[in-house]
Amino acid sequence: MMIIILFVIRCVITGCRSEIVNKLRIVSIVSGILISGMSCMALADDSGVSLGATRVIYPSDSKGVTLSVDNKAGNPFLIKSVVLDESTKKAAPFVVTPPLFRLDGGRRNAIKITRTGGDYPADRESLNWLCVQSIPPEPDAAWDEGKKEGGGAKASVSVQLSLNSCIKLLVRPDAVHGNPVDVADKVSWTIKGKDITASNPTPFYMNVSRATVNGRKLNMERSYIPPFSDEKYLLPEGVMAKATIQWTVVGDYGEQKEKTVMVN
Repeated sequence: MMIIILFVIRCVITGCRSEIVNKLRIVSIVSGILISGMSCMALADDSGVSLGATRVIYPSDSKGVTLSVDNKAGNPFLIKSVVLDESTKKAAPFVVTPPLFRLDGGRRNAIKITRTGGDYPADRESLNWLCVQSIPPEPDAAWDEGKKEGGGAKASVSVQLSLNSCIKLLVRPDAVHGNPVDVADKVSWTIKGKDITASNPTPFYMNVSRATVNGRKLNMERSYIPPFSDEKYLLPEGVMAKATIQWTVVGDYGEQKEKTVMVN
C-alpha cells in the first residue's frame, strides 16, 4: 500500500495521470478480495468517503435497511455498492439502491439494502459483506474542481485514498434476540498442544477486534467466531497450557467490551 501511495505522489508531480487511475483500480480490486476482518474499514478519515456504521444488522423479516454515506473530501466520488456472500466469491441475494450514484464533496446520501431471496438458517445469524466502493473522478476533473474551490491539494489526497470499504451484513432471524456482547461470556477457550480453540455456543457471530494470550497477540485468520462453531488458532510462541486470554468483542452498535478468561 505504501508503494502505491508513493507512486501516486510521484505521478501527481510528474503528470502520469492515466497510470494513477489504473493503479487505483488495481488497489480497489485487491482490497475487495482481502476483506476478511475488515469491518473497521467502514469509518474513513476526514479526507475521504465514510459509512455510517461498522456493521449492518438485517432482521430476516425486514423490508430493507438504510445506511448513510458521507463524502468529507473536497471533490466528488461515484459510489458503487454490492452485497457479497460470506466467501466473497459471489453475489448475495440483496439489492442496493441506488447501486451507483455521484456524491459531491461535503455531502451525505443514503443507500437502501433490500433482501431479494436466500434460504438462511432460522436459528442463527448469517454473514454477508456490504462493499461500498468510492470511485474518484478522472484526474483532470478532480484538479479542475479543486482549483475552482481552492482545494487542489485536498483533491489529490482523496484520489489516493479511494478504496473499497467492506463491512459485515448480518442476517438475524426472528428467533435470535439481543446483542452478542451480552452473551460473549459463553464463549469458551481451550488449549491443547500448540493450539488454542475458541468455542461459540451462541447463535451470534462473535466479532473480535483484539485477542491476546498472556499479553501476546493472537493471530486470527478471521476476525470472528461463527455461531455454534469452533475456531482453532496457533498459540503465540512461548505460551504454555496455563494462560490468561483477553479478547474484545464488538457489539451491534460498534461498542467494544473486553473479556478475560483463565485457561488451566
